[in-house]
Amino acid sequence: MEQYFATKPHEEAVGEIEVLIEDYYQNLQTTGTIKLWKRSYDAYNAAVKSGSSIGSSGDHNEYSTMKVNHYRNFVQHLMNLTINQRPAFEPRATNTDVKSQTQTILARGLLDYYMREKRLERNLRKAVEYSLIFAEGFVGTQWNATSGKVYSTDPDSGAEIKEGDIEYTSYEPFNVIRDIHLEDWEKHDWVVLKTFVNKFDLAAKYEELAAEIVATPGDPHVKKYAYRQKSQTTNDTSLVPVYEFYHKRTSAVPDGRLITFIDSRLVLTDGPLPYRDIPLFRVSGSDLVGTTQGYTAAYDLLAIQDAVDVLYSTILTNQTSFGVQNITSPKGNNLSVTQLAGGLNFIEYDPQLGKPEPMNLTSTPAEVFSFLQMLEHTMETLSGVNSVARGNPEASLKSGAALALVQSMSIQFSQQLQNSYVQLLEDVGTSTINILRDFASVPRIAMIAGKHSRGMMREFTGEDLDQVNRVMVDAGNPMTRTTAGKVELAQMMMQAGLITTPDQLLQVIQTGNLDPLIEGKTTELLAIKAENEALAENQPVAVMITDQHKLHIMEHKSVISDPAVREDPATVEAVTNHILEHFQFLSDPQYAQLLVLLGQEPIQQQGAPAPMQGGQGAPVQGGQQPTSPNEMVAQMQPSMPSMPTNPMTGQPAPTPGV
Repeated sequence: MEQYFATKPHEEAVGEIEVLIEDYYQNLQTTGTIKLWKRSYDAYNAAVKSGSSIGSSGDHNEYSTMKVNHYRNFVQHLMNLTINQRPAFEPRATNTDVKSQTQTILARGLLDYYMREKRLERNLRKAVEYSLIFAEGFVGTQWNATSGKVYSTDPDSGAEIKEGDIEYTSYEPFNVIRDIHLEDWEKHDWVVLKTFVNKFDLAAKYEELAAEIVATPGDPHVKKYAYRQKSQTTNDTSLVPVYEFYHKRTSAVPDGRLITFIDSRLVLTDGPLPYRDIPLFRVSGSDLVGTTQGYTAAYDLLAIQDAVDVLYSTILTNQTSFGVQNITSPKGNNLSVTQLAGGLNFIEYDPQLGKPEPMNLTSTPAEVFSFLQMLEHTMETLSGVNSVARGNPEASLKSGAALALVQSMSIQFSQQLQNSYVQLLEDVGTSTINILRDFASVPRIAMIAGKHSRGMMREFTGEDLDQVNRVMVDAGNPMTRTTAGKVELAQMMMQAGLITTPDQLLQVIQTGNLDPLIEGKTTELLAIKAENEALAENQPVAVMITDQHKLHIMEHKSVISDPAVREDPATVEAVTNHILEHFQFLSDPQYAQLLVLLGQEPIQQQGAPAPMQGGQGAPVQGGQQPTSPNEMVAQMQPSMPSMPTNPMTGQPAPTPGV
């Protein structure tokens, strides 16, 4: 029986993988994909190719040419509409206990740190840019054991041992080799990633192969299948292609496989797949049906961009060729050039022959300008990037609400790319947490938890994330991604009382971030959950005067709502006493002013004046407080009405039913 190539010894396996790599590049060339990528790349970077200057063409260079790069403008707007709002990562835990919830807060802070400090956001942005230019973009998440701080030394070799860290890499589709026979990217079992590494650094890392590595030439595929300007280099470079072959865990390959190689002679590593899955994630606005490749709306703009350049060049040629005024004069008028030069000249001419007149050759047909405008409007229609998004709204759109609505429609048009981007964020976020769980065995400081989670700053290892099983992303409403939408949201929050100061209003408008407004409420709920777990185990829990007492009472009673817990007298007593402590703070008159200041409503005793808002007014006087649950219940019972007396005898009327 024929043996699967991914299970063969690495010398044979790499030989077959090299054949698959060549097949992939030949398929790109045969299908015209390389040519399409080259056109898209050149159009996106037209200023570089043209030198950002006016050119010339024709047999005698009689035509003036110019590039007006709407293509790049549309791609940039599509990209910004997709990624203009920093994602809100929402790690999900296996359980709902305090430990799991605390780990989700730590995970959220870690993701925020890697977004800002470890170039994750930069690689995500580059992947989206690739997806618009080349129809696909990829982000890889790999663990680098040789990065990070030194934490120990190998006792035998004396080599430094580092804590390691995650590295992110963005890939163009040219460097992501896959099975050309598949019809769906999601069904791939293997993939080959190509990166370029300094061969001298590589030789220092693999000393036993140093001579062969240094002698390795550049990438042969670059010159053979060139599609961009950077590819027109010689082999005199210190960079060499390094290939990483990843295979999933399947029935044929139970442990998966990872082979790192330069070619079949230089295999650097070979072993089982160290990750839970292939650490590569894709973003694409659409799929090219029947293939593993993507499709981008930018492809539809290429021909129109060519037509726009031709029309602008036509107008420019006409203006530059005939912009200098020409003058016609009848023969025999005896007028010289010097007489017509300059201004304020006294010119005599023979009226029988006629006067000199200007010859206007600069007039361009109105149809040219009309067609040019139609082409630009067509590009807006095909890309979904309307005039509002481009900063050039139509005169009919005058109100802020109308502008916000039109801009939100532009965002919704690119929803498929945004959905793919959200999926990319979720996959990369989940992979980040999983890699930290599996590889971060050395304690490190969790100062990376984020400024809104300062309470979670502590030392952590991968074990401190063992309850986090998935990362979700809140993409938000398209209206909230526009300035007008944020203002509308802020006004709604003011009406609901969530925004109480001008500073908070300005913060929401500028950042669109609601976390500072809900941070206190989130912390309070987390503290209540921790208290509930402690009360369920009969552990002492202190009551603070600054607690939201009514909220605590309503949440704590859920502990003894469980029929099984009610059968434990000790737990019932502990929960009841804790609730009564909250009740005591609510009903004690000496705390009434503070409770009002904290936005809480104290319980008024009979005959006691209500405290004034803002802590003003006389202190509240109250009666004796109930000292036991029975007394409290008795005071809560309604008073029976007094029975009438018999006017003849003065005796009270008998109580009914007695």
